[in-house]
Amino acid sequence: MTAEPVPTYQLKIALRDTSPPVWRRVTLPADTSLGCLHDIVQVCFGWDDSHLHSFTEPDSGRQFVDLDAPVDRDPFHDADEESVTVAEVLPYEGGRLDYTYDFGDDWRHRITLEKILPASTPDRRVSCTGGRRAMPCAEDIGGAWGLQAVLDAVADRGAPAPEPWTDLVETLREQGFDPARFDRDALDRELAGLDPQPPTATPGSGPAETAPGGRRCSCGEVHDDEDGDDRDMDSPVRPVSLAPRAELAAAARQVPLIASALRLAHWCQGGRAVTSRDVLKPALGRQAVQELELWTQDDELSELRPEERDKRLTRLRSSGDLSCLDGPWQLAVYADLVEIGKGIAHPGTGLPATVGDEGVLDLWCHALEDELDNLNDLGNLGLPPVLLSGLGMEDEDGAGLAAVVLRALYEVPDGEWLDSALLVGALREGLPKQQARLVELFLLQILDRAASALAEYQAAEVESGPQTSRQRDHIVLGILGIEAGTEDSDGTPPAGTRFRLTPLGRHGLREYLLAEGFHAPLIGELADADALTLLDALLDYDQDAAHAEIAGWISHRGQGPAAVQLIDACAGLEADAALRRLAAAPVLAELDEARALAVLRKAAVSGVPGCAETAAIALADRGEIPEGHGPELRLWGLVDHLWGPLGVADEALAMFLEQEEDSVLPLLEQAADDLWRCDHPATGAVLDAAGRLLRARDKALAKRLRRSATKVGSQRRG
Repeated sequence: MTAEPVPTYQLKIALRDTSPPVWRRVTLPADTSLGCLHDIVQVCFGWDDSHLHSFTEPDSGRQFVDLDAPVDRDPFHDADEESVTVAEVLPYEGGRLDYTYDFGDDWRHRITLEKILPASTPDRRVSCTGGRRAMPCAEDIGGAWGLQAVLDAVADRGAPAPEPWTDLVETLREQGFDPARFDRDALDRELAGLDPQPPTATPGSGPAETAPGGRRCSCGEVHDDEDGDDRDMDSPVRPVSLAPRAELAAAARQVPLIASALRLAHWCQGGRAVTSRDVLKPALGRQAVQELELWTQDDELSELRPEERDKRLTRLRSSGDLSCLDGPWQLAVYADLVEIGKGIAHPGTGLPATVGDEGVLDLWCHALEDELDNLNDLGNLGLPPVLLSGLGMEDEDGAGLAAVVLRALYEVPDGEWLDSALLVGALREGLPKQQARLVELFLLQILDRAASALAEYQAAEVESGPQTSRQRDHIVLGILGIEAGTEDSDGTPPAGTRFRLTPLGRHGLREYLLAEGFHAPLIGELADADALTLLDALLDYDQDAAHAEIAGWISHRGQGPAAVQLIDACAGLEADAALRRLAAAPVLAELDEARALAVLRKAAVSGVPGCAETAAIALADRGEIPEGHGPELRLWGLVDHLWGPLGVADEALAMFLEQEEDSVLPLLEQAADDLWRCDHPATGAVLDAAGRLLRARDKALAKRLRRSATKVGSQRRG
């Protein structure tokens, strides 16, 4: 029997900490197991599978490993790599997965899902479609820094081969090894010999789906039932509107780094010679800086007179030594704007074809995401290594902090500023003193680095506050047990750096958050959704976003059809239906055309539980009491509004009572003694819960509600 075709995944696998970057682009069936992906990575980079390895989800920290390896594993954190597919850990384009090989040399690979290609054939095959730089046999040479030392020694043929790599360097010299020459066809033939099979183990052979008294969270961890999800990734990010893509692409072209990379790529038309390290030869580097005026992006060079600048450039020994050239060049090579073969650089396949090509926006996004991703690594934050070592912390222990900071910035309304001092204060509030100091230290460093990256990519306007180095030093001293204050003389925290997102920055941060696993909806994307989907989503929208989404949804289908779909979605008396009715109220309030009102009148007398009451309440809000409904309608509506949150949890009802205090508490005060008469099936449960939750705030009202709850029970027993 022929297997059904599955989508094809295009992955880019980059060996981190290498410069110029070493990477491979491969395609494979989406249902390939991670165990098979391990084999693919091994072949791509010439590893011989003689060390341990693991896959790690960057957003959750969850690991996928070879459970047959002779090493102890955490049953609640480590999953079997043979129990999960590539599609399950990379469900969307732009998703990322980390692969580490040899925990001594620490070869770190970043796997990115670039494209999901349609299923075209049932044949299962792994193919190489691109790559950059050749890899020597690099087992046990000391990691990325050892690789660089070996390549430098191979290039410097006049010097003796250094220890401890003497044999390897001499062998590579004899073979005429060229690190710039990547043989795609050879790798493709080797990959064709692999068999990319689906998982062979069941999910249960990895971490338990549940644990005693616990639950499996979307972050990959098992939490106690009473624990919340600290990462809060399941809660949708505040919906936003984005500028048109063409406008964003035009803005991306104006970012100096992007503009310089594009100019360099076009400048390579006809071919430009490069060194063995894939950088322009020095004379060409000087020429590019002058002809393309790249020196304008270098503060030191731009202050020099032309003759002084010429003299300074004449002393340039390597094109990699000048940041205004090396930064755009590395981006151009990594993004395929420039392709190198046989020592010559030409414009690459990734170079946008026209000035209006919107692909430049994707280029900008990927470059920014790489910068922001570095914020998750404590080793990149400029913290004293001795401090991290003393605290027993690893570089990866900072995973997730950057997303918290960037989400807060993303959720600030258009045109408004985020003050970093206020953000840090809010995030450390309520934490134990020592933990609060650590959080503040890490956040200050992340914010400093984020300010630099966001400003460079024109993703945000940044108004720098006081230098944070002194504040950071005080915090470090405090962590070490040496007390030092960080407040101003009047006792208030010092003002912080202020951020205001640009339209381009809002798009970029949304792409980053999506890649980190957050749900970041756009206003207007629900226009085609059915009423059930709309109402479920609106529960997480703020008032302004909800109003904009509602207007678009109604306009897309007309008021008559909108009314029919909304009322149908309100059927039922369970808590989920009550939540939908809670979300439907503001939508129904927007309907004022005769066709919509006719739908409401018909539904009000239909007798369908949930539908009839919802329609009748919507009409009553307009001063029209439908036949068969009386004053008890208001009681039913009040109980139903509280029933929805209570059906989620007591805490959800408590939050609802707090948020809607001004509107709900007066109604409860007015109706407390009569609510027991309401024929809503959840009346008793709602009154009992509200009485308990309001006890600390209003004892008298709480007592009246509990008394009404008792009457409900007595009435039903009678």
